[in-house]
Amino acid sequence: MRNLFWLLVGVGLTVFVVLKGKALYRKLTPAGVAEQVEQQGKKAAASFGDFVGTFRAAMAEREAELRTELNIPATND
Repeated sequence: MRNLFWLLVGVGLTVFVVLKGKALYRKLTPAGVAEQVEQQGKKAAASFGDFVGTFRAAMAEREAELRTELNIPATND
């Protein structure tokens, strides 16, 4: 019974290592690296877009505050 237990543990570990190894191998192939670079580029572009949107909203808000404080009429650009 004891030997059967360790045999099953070994089989389970082997399956785990093989599956993780295949996933790691896939990530390290040129196609896998290109996929990772593409995903990171999309994340960076989305983050930059969010930053620009927040920056423009804050800039417009501050400009409106300054125009109000300095009694400068708003312009229609």
